[in-house]
Amino acid sequence: MTPNFSTTAHILIGLGLFWLGAVVGSFANVCVYRLPWGKSVIWPASHCPKCLTALKGRDNLPIFGWLLLRAECRTCGLHIAARYVLMEVVMGLLFVGVHLAISADMGWYFPIDRIYGGRLLMGTMLVSFLVVATMMDYDWMIITDSVTIPGMLIGLTLGTIMPYARPVPMKSTSNLTGLWVGVVGILIGFGLILFFRVLGRILFRREAMGLGDATLMGVIGAFLGWKAAILTFFIAPFFGLAHAVWKLGQMIVRRLTGRQIRQADHEMPFGPYLSMAAIFCLLGWPWIWKNWAIDLFESFSMILKEIT
Repeated sequence: MTPNFSTTAHILIGLGLFWLGAVVGSFANVCVYRLPWGKSVIWPASHCPKCLTALKGRDNLPIFGWLLLRAECRTCGLHIAARYVLMEVVMGLLFVGVHLAISADMGWYFPIDRIYGGRLLMGTMLVSFLVVATMMDYDWMIITDSVTIPGMLIGLTLGTIMPYARPVPMKSTSNLTGLWVGVVGILIGFGLILFFRVLGRILFRREAMGLGDATLMGVIGAFLGWKAAILTFFIAPFFGLAHAVWKLGQMIVRRLTGRQIRQADHEMPFGPYLSMAAIFCLLGWPWIWKNWAIDLFESFSMILKEIT
C-alpha cells in the first residue's frame, strides 16, 4: 500500500527540503563566483579571497557558518556579504515552495509515489539552475554555457526517464514522447530569443538579447515543455518592469544634470526575469493552466486553424 502524506510528514519533508536547498544554495554561491572565470567549482576548497585561508568544515555550514563567523573571515576579518546567506535561504524556501506547489495540485494527503518524486526532482533541479543563472547575469551580465548546457541535458534526461513529471499538458506516458517534448521545448525556447535577438538588431541596430538568454530559455523548455516556455518568455518583462523604470529614471537624472549617459544605462540583464517568470510558472502552474493558459492556447489554436 502506498503511504499518504500526513501533516507531520509535510513538516518533516519541508524542513529537510529547506536544509537541502540551503546546501545547494551554498554550492550555487561557488558556481556564481567561479564559473564566469572558467574556474573549477570543486578545487581548490572554499577559502577567503583576501588571505586565502581555507574555510573549516563548520564555516561551510549553510546559514549557520555565516552566523558563527559573524560575517567576517576568522583570520583577516574580511567582511562576508549577507548575499551569500540570503541565497542559501532563498534556495531553501524555493525547494519548500516546489513541495507546496505539488501538494496544492495533488491534494494535501496525496500518496507518496513516483509522480511526486519525479515532480519534486524536476522542480528543484530547475530552480537550482535558474538561481545560478540569475545571480550570474546580475553580477556579470553573462550566463555561461557551463550552466545552461548541463541544464538542458539534465532537463532532457529527466523528462525522458520520467515523462510523467512535467506539468500538464506537457506530461506524457512514454519515454520517447518525453524526449520529444524536451527537444521541442529547447527548440521553441531557444528560437524565441533568437527571433527577437535578430529582430532587435534589425530595428535598433544593436543586440537586444544575449545568447545566454537563449540557452537559458532552452533549459526552461527542456524542463517544462514548450507551452510553459512561451508563457515564461512573455511574462518575464513584467518581472523586469521595476528594473526598467529604475534604469529609465537614472537616464533622465543624468540627462537633466548634464552628465553623459553611459552604455551601461541602456543595458539590463534579462536572464533574471526569465528565471523569475519560469519559477512563477513552475510554482503556480496548476492555477495558471486551468484558469488562464488553457483558454489562451485554445484560442490561439483556433485562430491558426482559421488562417490555414
